[in-house]
Amino acid sequence: MKLRNKILIFGVLSYLILSSLTYGQVKDKITLAVMDFKNNSSTIKFDRLQRAISEMLKTELSGYPEISVVERKKIENIIAEQALIQAGFVDEKQAQEVGRLAGAEYLITGKINKINRQLRIDAHLIKVSTGQILGEKVTGKNEKQIEKMIKLLANNFIFDLTGSGERKEFEVITKYPTKWFLISSGALTLTTTVFHFLYKSNYDNYHKTNQFDKYDYYYNQANRYYKTRNVLMFFSGASALTTFILWQSDKSENNKIYAVNEKAIFNNRANQLALSISPERDGWLLSLSLRF
Repeated sequence: MKLRNKILIFGVLSYLILSSLTYGQVKDKITLAVMDFKNNSSTIKFDRLQRAISEMLKTELSGYPEISVVERKKIENIIAEQALIQAGFVDEKQAQEVGRLAGAEYLITGKINKINRQLRIDAHLIKVSTGQILGEKVTGKNEKQIEKMIKLLANNFIFDLTGSGERKEFEVITKYPTKWFLISSGALTLTTTVFHFLYKSNYDNYHKTNQFDKYDYYYNQANRYYKTRNVLMFFSGASALTTFILWQSDKSENNKIYAVNEKAIFNNRANQLALSISPERDGWLLSLSLRF
């Protein structure tokens, strides 16, 4: 084989290998539209959350590099043009049409409910091409936890769509400094023990000494260590009690936001391009395969 042909073949193979690597690294973004959430409860103050939830959810989702979120203006224009609006909201079938016209692969709709005095967000992730629905529910104590509820909801939707990260069943609302109080309790207990032995040592010396001038010295030292030990015992007890209270608060059900997945319906396998080169008797065999 001539040198020029060898160089040409080597160049073609190099190009194909680099192309396959580039193809494997570049993924098309998932296009996603988010509708306003409907207040399905009798609590009027939740009306302000209808748009707020969708905006916060879009902010969380758009921060992920594999997801592209459709602008609100485009959604509003489509709803107005198609006369799909019904009392400010569209049903799931209409929402699917909105998603199709917006060029979105997936669409998120949802409702705001109040169940057993708790705030619950019921969100539906709709696959526009098939109408399949994936449900996600997030429950919090009240609207004060709405920001963390949305973060938990977005995290699970990202996992559902891309398989990245991990699915979370709950999120802790307040992270108490239990560990630091535990360390402080241990340090105070150790210090208290040291001063207790110092007190006992000087107290015993006070009773054992035969030197008249040492009586006052050992007595004063024992008295000083005794008072210091008692103060440290008080702070040790208070720190231990605080540690227990914080530990209980940290583990409390009221300190958690829960998420429930209704049904997983999406197959998130990305298209794959495989390239292989194997030696043959008269040269090399190039094998190129594309999986969908």
